[in-house]
Amino acid sequence: MAGRMERSTEGTPLHAQVAQILRERIRAGVWGSGTPLPTEKALCAEFKVARGTVRQALQGLEGEGYLRREQGRGTFVTYGQGRAEPTARQHLAFIVPYVRDSSVSTIFMGFQQVAAGAGYSSSFSHVNNDVVQQGETVERLVREGARGIALYPVDSEAVTPLERYVRAGYPLVLIDRYLKGLTTDYVMSDHFGGAIRGVRYLLDQGHRRVGFVTWLSPAVSMEHRYLGYQAGLRERGIEPEERLVCHVEGYPTVDLTPLREYLLHEERPTAVLAANDQIAVALYRAAGSVGLSVPADLAVVGFDNLDLVAQLDPPLTTVAQAFDEIGRQAAAVLLRRIGGDSRSVLQLTLSPELIVRASCLPYTNPTAIALDRR
Repeated sequence: MAGRMERSTEGTPLHAQVAQILRERIRAGVWGSGTPLPTEKALCAEFKVARGTVRQALQGLEGEGYLRREQGRGTFVTYGQGRAEPTARQHLAFIVPYVRDSSVSTIFMGFQQVAAGAGYSSSFSHVNNDVVQQGETVERLVREGARGIALYPVDSEAVTPLERYVRAGYPLVLIDRYLKGLTTDYVMSDHFGGAIRGVRYLLDQGHRRVGFVTWLSPAVSMEHRYLGYQAGLRERGIEPEERLVCHVEGYPTVDLTPLREYLLHEERPTAVLAANDQIAVALYRAAGSVGLSVPADLAVVGFDNLDLVAQLDPPLTTVAQAFDEIGRQAAAVLLRRIGGDSRSVLQLTLSPELIVRASCLPYTNPTAIALDRR
C-alpha cells in the first residue's frame, strides 16, 4: 500500500480501515491458519500509521476470532482452525462482581434488549467479588470473540488487565463506578446528588442526628454517596460526626454485629441514610434485634430501590437508580464504539429519584414530649 492512509469519506477510523484490509487478506488465504502475521513494526511501515492504530486493528480482529496474539511470540492466524467462520457482529459480554439482588438482572435486561435490537447476542458472567477472577474473565471473553464488554467492577482500584485493552481501543464500558487509575467509558448514577437528596429528606423531617452506614471497602460509588451525605448535612449548617458513621462487611452477607453496637450507643442517630438497600434491610434486622422500631425509633432511607424493598414492613423510602436505563446506555456506548465512534471518552451520569414510602417519620423529641405530659 503506497502513501499514508486517510479516513474515508464516511469517516471510517484508520484502525478499522487497516483491520478490513488484514481481514480480507486472511480470508483470501494470504496468511494460512497458524501462520504468523508480519510484526507490528512492519505493518506500521506498510500502512504508514502509528503503532497504536495497528494494535487497535489487531485487537479487533482477535476479538472477531481471526487472530491469536501471544506475548513475546507474535500474532498468529486462527481463521479456519475447525471453527465457524468469524462474523463482524457476534456478541457483547456483561460482567458483574456478584448476583444477589434485582439490580443486576434489571441492568442486564436493559443491556440485552439494546444489544438484541442491534443484532448482537449477550453473554453474562459473575466473578465472585474476586479481582483476579475478574481479570481472567475479561481476557477469556476477549479470546472467545466478545466484540465489547460491559463491566461492573469489583472495586475501583484493580485495573489489570483492563488498561491493556483500553489502550488498544477495545470497546469497554464500566457500570456503576469508574476505576481511579484508568480513564474509560462508563455509565453510572449521580451517587453524590442522590445521597444529598436522601439527607435533605431526613433533615426536612426534623432529624438532626442523621447517620450513614456503608461498606468497609467501598468503590467510588459508595465514596460519592458518603461525600453526598456530608455535603447534605453541611449545606444545612450541620457538621458531620464520625461517630454517626458505621462501616460493615458486606460480602457475602451483611454483618449485623457493628450495626447492633452502632444502634445501642447512647448517642445513636435518630435517622440513617444507608449506602444501599442491602444495608437498609440489615438495619431493619439489627434495629429489631436491639428493641428499636422502624420508623418510630429510627428513620431509614436506602439507596437503589431493589424490588424487595417495597415489600418490607414498613416499605422503605429509598433513592432509586434507573437500572434498566443504565443497562441500555451501557450497551449503546459499546455499539457506538464498535461502529467507529472514536471520541476520547463517553461518560454518562444518570439522575436518581427519591421514592418516599413509610420508613421515615418526622422527628419528635422524647424529652419534650415527657415535659408536655407533666
